[in-house]
Amino acid sequence: MTVKTVLLALVVVVLLAPGLSARLEQADVAGYPGLGPRGTLLWLDDMESGINGWTTVDETAIATTHFHVDTYMAYDTNHWWCGNFAFDTNGGYGNTWIDLLVIPPTDMSAAYYPVLTFVHYYDSEPDYDFTYVDVKIATVFVAQNAGYNGQIAGGTWVDLGAYGFVLSGADNPIEARFRFVSDGAYSDEDGNYDSLGGAYMVDNVKLFDFYGGAVYFLDDVESGGLCTPAVPASAGDYWHQITRMCPAFSDPTSWWCGDDADTSLIPPNLSNSLISPPVDISGLTRASACTLFFALHAEVPTVDNDYYTEWVSVDGGTTWHQTGAYWGDFGQCDGWASHGFAGVDLTLLLPGTFFQFKLTFNTTDNGCGPGTAGGAGIMLDDTWLEETEIAVERTSWGAIKSFYR
Repeated sequence: MTVKTVLLALVVVVLLAPGLSARLEQADVAGYPGLGPRGTLLWLDDMESGINGWTTVDETAIATTHFHVDTYMAYDTNHWWCGNFAFDTNGGYGNTWIDLLVIPPTDMSAAYYPVLTFVHYYDSEPDYDFTYVDVKIATVFVAQNAGYNGQIAGGTWVDLGAYGFVLSGADNPIEARFRFVSDGAYSDEDGNYDSLGGAYMVDNVKLFDFYGGAVYFLDDVESGGLCTPAVPASAGDYWHQITRMCPAFSDPTSWWCGDDADTSLIPPNLSNSLISPPVDISGLTRASACTLFFALHAEVPTVDNDYYTEWVSVDGGTTWHQTGAYWGDFGQCDGWASHGFAGVDLTLLLPGTFFQFKLTFNTTDNGCGPGTAGGAGIMLDDTWLEETEIAVERTSWGAIKSFYR
């Protein structure tokens, strides 16, 4: 089990024994052993009465690219940059980015030894956030590198010169791209990784014949750029309610982000959000102790950096606060493991207007299987908000509360 420390100012996790089947009643949450005395119930949904105002969003359908032409930290006036100044003054990038910079299809059938070269700079979280060089081979994009990550050696631009990526096995016309992928935590966005000019900068992108010297494509970005920024195609919205006696927490209904056509495989390339209805909390102050509880059940493969994130808002969804980022399924790919309760202390976010909760599932281009106990993916069941005399683990605020599984 690999542990990745994540600074989460809000999250507290309290896991109950797998198989616990107590039902949550509308007027009484004391039926859940181990949670102790309860306070005032502000909102509850055991998922047994329909959609009830929950909404789903395919985040890939509304994604925008971060690659753009810029002069910051330039190699030669203009360059392509996957980054911005949204998070700090020295430039950086955010969590859960998937960005493409596409080289136009280029006929290199006359080239004896086709090569792709470029000049680049990068700074992204070591071992977790990567920039890949993809080339289409047998109609499928294939990564030609292990992924650029960390800060480039010497902290300065590097010119690959004539010794770049050999494309002799690629389809023709040549189709190639740069692809940056960041995970759910540790970037300039949350302040846990402070990059200098991250995530990726590239200039002088060239396709040429190593032996003959003929240049078939050159983008020096000085006239606005010849490559095309893009994002992956929409992956689809897989959040939906299911009625299966197992493994719902309170049978039979729960929300599931998975594939009915193949319950053993998590769908690829997802960024799917499930968002609760707004709950009026305008009467709460910081003198109150406000806690969100929810039952979560997950089977997320550890082998491919798939993960889910938890978010809360106290202003009706205008501002979201990330309260958890979790990878894997406790080290196993064929069984449910994260079956229990999560509690999020909202007290220090008060006062607020309308509370909402969001659960986002992110997958890469591979799945996992075969699954058991109902199928691969993540499930959400009984969820409620309550006002109590004592907040959940109040001393955890601002502490390191992390799990990288």
